[in-house]
Amino acid sequence: MSKRVIMTATAAIIVATSSFAVRADEVPKYDVNKSCKADVKAYQGAGQQSGCLADEQNARQTLVAQWNQFTPDSRSRCAQMVGDPAGPQSYVELLTCLQMAKDVKSLPK
Repeated sequence: MSKRVIMTATAAIIVATSSFAVRADEVPKYDVNKSCKADVKAYQGAGQQSGCLADEQNARQTLVAQWNQFTPDSRSRCAQMVGDPAGPQSYVELLTCLQMAKDVKSLPK
């Protein structure tokens, strides 16, 4: 591989991760219709898409209200884990990740 290709790829990674860190200051925006549709299809009998969408909307409202209670590091890490555009994005999973990170930090050492 040429030096130029490697430098271009490295610059693209730096720009992508730095812009993601800036966006971690606010609750990310997910297309939960896509993930709810996939969940309902994968788990027959687990409920209807409307129930999934309601859960996601409630989780997003909780995230908006509590976002600043989570550390920037936890917000960034959890948003990266849950927010992969290629996979299902979920406010419920993001909230769970953040709550678990907060619980771990509050454990006695």
